[in-house]
Amino acid sequence: MYHHVCPADLVPQHSSALEGWQYCLSPDQFRRQLTQVRLRGWRFVSLSSYLTGLRDGTAQRQRLAAVTFDDGWRDNYEFAVPVLVELQVPATIFVVSGAMEGVSSDRRMSVSQLRELADCEIAVGAHSKTHPCLTSLNAVALKNEVLGARYDLQDQIGIDVRFFAYPGGRFNQAVVDSVQSAGYDAACSVVGFARNSFDTRFWLYRDVLEDCAGSLRDYLKLSPVVREYLGWRAAKRVRAALTSPK
Repeated sequence: MYHHVCPADLVPQHSSALEGWQYCLSPDQFRRQLTQVRLRGWRFVSLSSYLTGLRDGTAQRQRLAAVTFDDGWRDNYEFAVPVLVELQVPATIFVVSGAMEGVSSDRRMSVSQLRELADCEIAVGAHSKTHPCLTSLNAVALKNEVLGARYDLQDQIGIDVRFFAYPGGRFNQAVVDSVQSAGYDAACSVVGFARNSFDTRFWLYRDVLEDCAGSLRDYLKLSPVVREYLGWRAAKRVRAALTSPK
């Protein structure tokens, strides 16, 4: 899971909390991470292919990995996409389809830029309309954020939007039900690292790696055995989220 890829000297001094600049890598750091993951035996595939691998069991046997970005920042287009193209790594960028409070449109990808992503093997997923806490919404507002984002993006870029990522990682059973009802094939969470399966497709576990993906924690995250063994902790967080009203 990524947010920003941007040279340090171009990181803005002032920003909204929604922008999440604490999650930023330089293009060189991003390139090294992808290279290290690949060197450790993982094969990058699209999120669609990853989901197919979960369904037929090849995701674990072949060590499949999918790259995702949250929010749809312009720096993804300017600095991350060239690295992805260079290394021939597909990805999915989860886009907030409407306005984000306190965030300038200049810092977000334009519709024309979103349309160009398909040529680079980069899919567009939905990340809600306005990036709210979905678990705090009533049923009508929740549907508007979840289904509305899908309709918005499909209208804007002209392709089917199949995947969703929960803003801030927050979800409960009502949110999962809304995502399923909206017709998405899968959704991504941020509850820790564990072994994904087809049963976890509506809260896919995602990892945030450190600068060069070389720490002990990163080594553990990239070990299929450890992911299987320690997955109970992430599964416990999922159970707590599903039963929580907010």
